[in-house]
Amino acid sequence: MAFAGGSADHDRIGFNVRNALERLFPAPCRTFGADLKVRFSETGFFYCDAGVARTDLAPDALFVETPLVVVEVLSRSTRAYDVVEKRAAHRTLAPLQWYVIVHTDIRRIEVDSRSRTSAWATEIVDDGETYLGNGGLSLDAVYARSSLER
Repeated sequence: MAFAGGSADHDRIGFNVRNALERLFPAPCRTFGADLKVRFSETGFFYCDAGVARTDLAPDALFVETPLVVVEVLSRSTRAYDVVEKRAAHRTLAPLQWYVIVHTDIRRIEVDSRSRTSAWATEIVDDGETYLGNGGLSLDAVYARSSLER
């Protein structure tokens, strides 16, 4: 299922997240945005707001099959779907290490991370930063120039 369009805050926050991911996951990883599909089965895929692929992608790639990170920036219209349906489907992807939910009505990031034993744990970040990849993802960076900026 695909949804298009969003608020100015949704767009700004998604842009900020992609910039932060670019810094946290240098080459050969590849940051991607909402135009690429993440495939979770032979016929199933989702669009996400941002993500990181383990390797560079072909110029004509339409799908990401080995995401390391998937980020959903919540919208009122898709909140339940992103938090329940998409979260469950993405967690089935063996390469995925982080599923990140970024709220747009409050300063909150939820980070699902996979342990070495493949168990999932969720961290809720209301202040400061959370560890992803090679460093911290800070709330200040994510919410910069949005209505939730401090």
